[in-house]
Amino acid sequence: MNLETHALSLVRDGKILLADISLAFSQGEFNAILGPNGSGKSTLLRLLAGIWLPTSGSITWKGLSLKNLPRKELSRAITLVPQSAPITFNYLVEDVVAMGRYSYEPHYWNSIDSPLLEEALQAVDAWHLRHRKINELSYGERQRVYIARALMTESPIMLLDEPTAGLDIRHQIEIMALLQRLIAKGKIVIMTTHDLAIAERYSTQVTFLKQGRCLGSGPLETLMTEETIADLYDMGKASLKENICFR
Repeated sequence: MNLETHALSLVRDGKILLADISLAFSQGEFNAILGPNGSGKSTLLRLLAGIWLPTSGSITWKGLSLKNLPRKELSRAITLVPQSAPITFNYLVEDVVAMGRYSYEPHYWNSIDSPLLEEALQAVDAWHLRHRKINELSYGERQRVYIARALMTESPIMLLDEPTAGLDIRHQIEIMALLQRLIAKGKIVIMTTHDLAIAERYSTQVTFLKQGRCLGSGPLETLMTEETIADLYDMGKASLKENICFR
């Protein structure tokens, strides 16, 4: 089962944010999206999650167009972990995580005592934070809570926008190991990242975006080269060699 984009484009206020993006994301692959700031990485995730609608092109899951899926069914299929999105109301952590069950149970608070909630918080090392207020947590702690909320959806597709940003090295390793376990269980995991070392260490498939266009998408071992990275980030190869170590 693939999540696919077909000639996907997005234009807003006369500006081309994405142009003619055709990709396929498969089960069993760790998908990383790389590119400089403003290249369209977060925009692509918003389109994949159904938050924004494309100007042209389509997105399909199991051969069905996302735009034809009822909102509840879409929410159960795809979950997005944003970059520490602000929360207006200062909920308890356990409330925020329980909201991940909203598409199944509108009275989300009924899920607070669910074993699934404890399992999700334990998976991200945040069980001890469950009675803290969400806006009192550090950036990295909130990021782990948002990942726990995504786990509560039990969706087959997980999108993550720079999931390791703000995390200390221990929690970076633990979160990446968690994502690897989810992939082994059959989830499709797609993350954006600026960390080339993490992409090279964990991903199996990479997609390069630059100025809203796809420069390449495929296996890490064939695409992650000095030449492609130098082109992606407009760096000279000499400067790249001095600062980045490739396999």
